[in-house]
Amino acid sequence: MRSVRPIGFLRVISLLTLLTLLGACSSTRLSYQFADRGAVWWVEDYVDLTGEQADTLRSDLRELRDWHCQTQLPRYSDWLEELRRETTSGELPPTRITHHREQVAIFLEPLAERIIPVASRLLQDLSDDQVNELVASMKEEQTEYRQEYLQDDTPEDAVDRVRERAGRWLGDLNDRQLAIIRQWVAGRAGATEAWLEGREHWQATFFQVLAEREQPDFDSRLKEIILNYQHYQGDGQRARAEQNTEDMVQLTHQLLVAADDRHWRHLQDTTKDLRQDVLALACAT
Repeated sequence: MRSVRPIGFLRVISLLTLLTLLGACSSTRLSYQFADRGAVWWVEDYVDLTGEQADTLRSDLRELRDWHCQTQLPRYSDWLEELRRETTSGELPPTRITHHREQVAIFLEPLAERIIPVASRLLQDLSDDQVNELVASMKEEQTEYRQEYLQDDTPEDAVDRVRERAGRWLGDLNDRQLAIIRQWVAGRAGATEAWLEGREHWQATFFQVLAEREQPDFDSRLKEIILNYQHYQGDGQRARAEQNTEDMVQLTHQLLVAADDRHWRHLQDTTKDLRQDVLALACAT
């Protein structure tokens, strides 16, 4: 499986997917329908586009959304139904957790393939001043992440983030689950630093490719660093990637083992609601 993972400016890859799969149920439909506009606004947080550039990007993303709605949403619906059925038993073994994590990664691959030409077209159209603005914005974001997650962050902040993510699927956690999260966070010393270093390695490669955007092989080079993201994160982060996946599977399994009946009901209801949103989404604008 390819190591597709969105980062920085190219995070529009995940905008259409995760709004549907992991977003709040009450806003999934509205967010999806306006994803093309939201993506343009989000890109312009990094670089000011001309009116023509914004119109082209919006049109490209609208076409992507229509393709996604027609061809990908049925796959998400089937997967969510599969997940819902499995959770009715009150258990989900590590092998099945791994399966569902891999399924989400599989969903990202065709999106990545489709978004790369869109990103390439936009990036090649940027002026030197716009490229400098984009690079500065990405570097500033990295600095802010270091401040937020390394200097200002506390272990309890990390616990709260994991608790919030788990709570989206399980509802309010019990004391045993919170203890599991605290122990898990305590055992991951250095993980945030490694993640940030990996981002910096990838960004350095991206900046080099971007500086040579007029070269005939730009499309293929951009595709390579997106689809094989982990290969450009440096040896340290690549070595941690497999362990990070195993750690997440273990944490998920432990939280489910410690779950009460209400957590399983919440998980089933959330999965059911998401599937209903997916089924209700209209492809027409």
